[in-house]
Amino acid sequence: MRYARDTVVAGQLAQLLTRSLLAYDAAYPGSAPYLIKMTSAVTRTVAARVEVWANGQFHTLYDFAAQPGSSWLTPRVVPSGPCPVELAQVTVDSVGTQQVAGRTLRWLRVHLTTPSGGGILGQWPGRIYEQAGSIGPYMQPQSPICGGTDPGYISGFKSFKANGWPNVGPSTTAIGTLLSSAQARATAAGFSAYPNPGAGLFTLALPAGLAPGTTLRLLDLSGRVLRQLPVPATGQLDARGLPAGCYTLLLEATGQPTLAQRLVVQ
Repeated sequence: MRYARDTVVAGQLAQLLTRSLLAYDAAYPGSAPYLIKMTSAVTRTVAARVEVWANGQFHTLYDFAAQPGSSWLTPRVVPSGPCPVELAQVTVDSVGTQQVAGRTLRWLRVHLTTPSGGGILGQWPGRIYEQAGSIGPYMQPQSPICGGTDPGYISGFKSFKANGWPNVGPSTTAIGTLLSSAQARATAAGFSAYPNPGAGLFTLALPAGLAPGTTLRLLDLSGRVLRQLPVPATGQLDARGLPAGCYTLLLEATGQPTLAQRLVVQ
């Protein structure tokens, strides 16, 4: 599973993730692996929640502020092809923190039931970590609709084990910023605007070495483009005259990842 780019869905900042599976044939150990392409996923972060886009809306996928007993509905999917999305109820069994590569990450363990809270669909000893999620290209629980794709993981989150493979520890290479927010990634890249909230005149902090032709786009929450202009030589964005509210500012350059910031006009 790879981060592809930032995007805007229904006026909301989000991340597009591409997914693929490299498969080997155990019956022919010397044979070349083959690549199985899976459907992409769109996620966003809201406070401690990671949300996923399905059937025209965002659903909570993980909530790292949740306590044992907390629950929410999340979509179960068949990632290798189009299929109806069904919902399952996620219930948190336990939570905690762990030091990973010098960072304190929260984790949770969960089990799934039917939306009405009936029969258990799956329960796993593994942990789902913030910034890492669950492992591999699955991310979301599998669905038995349309036959599923991997019977070993149907209904479940494939999550990190507390010990053993796949392990999460100081030497891990799996922990990244896959599920971090678009705004945090933009700030880390050197793109921000202040004062924010502001009255409409924002000073821009811009990454070093901007490519020629870099532009700004200002969108409202419906995704409608309100302003599109080259990066101002003054380093200021004038949004005065716009109604008070939240807006999305995109910094775009050909061949480079789009950076996004949320602006609040007071």
